[in-house]
Amino acid sequence: MPPQNGGWVAEAQRGTKQPAARGRPGAALLLLLLLRVGALCASAAAAALAAAATPRRRAPFRFLLAADAIVAVYSALEAAAAAWEAARGATPLPEAVQLWFDFGHDQGFGYLALAGAAAAARDVAGCGRGREGWTSGGGGAGAAACVRADVAVGLGFAGFAFLALAALVTGFRLACFLATGSRFPPPQPASY
Repeated sequence: MPPQNGGWVAEAQRGTKQPAARGRPGAALLLLLLLRVGALCASAAAAALAAAATPRRRAPFRFLLAADAIVAVYSALEAAAAAWEAARGATPLPEAVQLWFDFGHDQGFGYLALAGAAAAARDVAGCGRGREGWTSGGGGAGAAACVRADVAVGLGFAGFAFLALAALVTGFRLACFLATGSRFPPPQPASY
């Protein structure tokens, strides 16, 4: 069984020979960290705009605010976990638990972000057409609220996109774990 949870790092530090061409596990981890930070930024910005820019009495924007605030907190915690893994070479939880946790929660929170953005997108479609609750006395205030609402919805969809891509990366890491016993891709055989 291949070394697990940073075992190759421990073997390299002890001076034993590391597999020659096993790939760079840091690349997938760096990509995952960037996707988590992207999801954090997009979701936090969408939540801030949904809170400040639109009438909060509208249920779809309350849902967008709650969904993106939850996704932002999750993304911050997962970004910290990815940074921990990059710094220490080991996952914060046992390896199998961490991989299943990441994969399942990326999908669940991604769909939460998608549902919030989709509900708000349907509501914002009537913005600027005199629909009740969107204009506040006419003029530039109503148009500005519509633009801010559009941006909040767009950022909500961006948060979903980052989480969907993170789910693909964590799915790859989980598949590697199930196939080889390690979250890293299997070492390539030496070609002579």
